[in-house]
Amino acid sequence: MKEDALEKIILETVDIPSLPTVAMKVLQLMQSDYSSINELEKIISHDQAFSTRLLRIANSPYYGRGRSIDTVSTAIVLIGFNTMKNLVVAASLKDIHRKFGLFEQKLWEHSLGVSIAASIIAMETKLVQSEEALVAGLIHDVGKTVLNNSLPERYAVIVERVYEEGLPFIEVENDMLGFNHCNVGGLIARKWKLPKNLEVVMEYHHAETFPSFEDSNFETFCEIIKIADAVCLNMGIGLRRPVNISNIELDRIGISEEKFSELQEKIKKAYTEQKAKLLE
Repeated sequence: MKEDALEKIILETVDIPSLPTVAMKVLQLMQSDYSSINELEKIISHDQAFSTRLLRIANSPYYGRGRSIDTVSTAIVLIGFNTMKNLVVAASLKDIHRKFGLFEQKLWEHSLGVSIAASIIAMETKLVQSEEALVAGLIHDVGKTVLNNSLPERYAVIVERVYEEGLPFIEVENDMLGFNHCNVGGLIARKWKLPKNLEVVMEYHHAETFPSFEDSNFETFCEIIKIADAVCLNMGIGLRRPVNISNIELDRIGISEEKFSELQEKIKKAYTEQKAKLLE
């Protein structure tokens, strides 16, 4: 199916949300060469809940690195403008959840697990920045959240089939909807004008082969998220029970089986420590 036709079907079926206003203003401001820290701080600080959430993520070990970040301006100075864009997107995710039952809780836990796993894998391989991998992991499954919001009854059936029949989400979604959460994720990223590295992760994190990206780092990004996702599936993070993924292609990012076992233990520990803190 041609991309335009697929997008038309998705747009007719799914209610694609807008990025929260504060995030949209921040991303627009950051695209200007003349934006200042003061302007940025003013926009973020006007939304108390948003700025609190932003500072909580900024103080996680993957950003704060042991430093205490207590103001938005400190966060911008220490983290930098580019990483701040990603943080703003991450802090917006909670506003996209219209309801929060058991499935939504599990989906959030899975995204959190993938973000931590991706960050740790990125730190180990040094192939991409760990801060960017963290946000890519958090946002990779937003397509599922949006499908669940738009088509709650149909998506509940999809979720049941995934668990009862042991099939991947993408397979059941394609069968029942004619498209999947990755197609929806790519569309959302383009509507929100997200950085390209987040767009490719949202659209291609389940792809067997990749299109020829303009930046070879994009493929590496997708590989890291795919592996982080597989780690979390194997551990049962955000699932009713673990799913055994045996064909994890570690050689694509240069990690040995032995090193991978070490990383899995590290990921498990970090996830347990961070879950309570970031889900507040």
